Amino acid sequence: MKRKLIMSTLAITFMLGFNRLAFADTINNNDNIQNSNQQELTYNNGYVNSDRVNFRKEASTNSDIYKVLDKNTCVTILGYEDDWSNVKINDTVGYVYTKYITSGNEIVDVSNIDESNIISLDVKATAYAGDTITSTGIVPIEGTTIAVDPNVIPYGSKVYIPEFDTVFTAEDCGSAIKGNRIDIFMDTEAKCNDWGVKNITIYVLK
Repeated sequence: MKRKLIMSTLAITFMLGFNRLAFADTINNNDNIQNSNQQELTYNNGYVNSDRVNFRKEASTNSDIYKVLDKNTCVTILGYEDDWSNVKINDTVGYVYTKYITSGNEIVDVSNIDESNIISLDVKATAYAGDTITSTGIVPIEGTTIAVDPNVIPYGSKVYIPEFDTVFTAEDCGSAIKGNRIDIFMDTEAKCNDWGVKNITIYVLK
């Protein structure tokens, strides 16, 4: 009965997500916006879905370019202006043509989820803050990113943590994160201190 309840909660959590949006400014004018690695990534807000996309100072193709973004760069979507998305990357605010921004959580297919596809692990869970880039090369996000021992939980794994009722993604590691231990990314040190160290059970989707 407990496992069936967990499965129901997982299904509900996986199926929550936001609609994806589209519209674009890319150096190579690449119309292929499909990302073969999307099933391995989950973001709370948005990410770049094509290679070599211009991140501009203003909502205009005549505006200065801050930098050229790679596929899967994480962004915080602040709003929309005509065909442009106003986004924040680290501490820089600018514009990307909306076609090359995908918003919301990845919707995971749960049609084949059953008990054989779930691994439960008892782990020691700590929290960390302040990192600007993970070991997998993306920006960590609160409510999404956890650090793991990739020998125990492979990078890209979906991990359900009941204490948050949220599915996280294994995107980072650390020298002290060995064996059955995870580190949960949070926005502030205060939140990390409030969390402290807890022994919890997590559920890894195979």
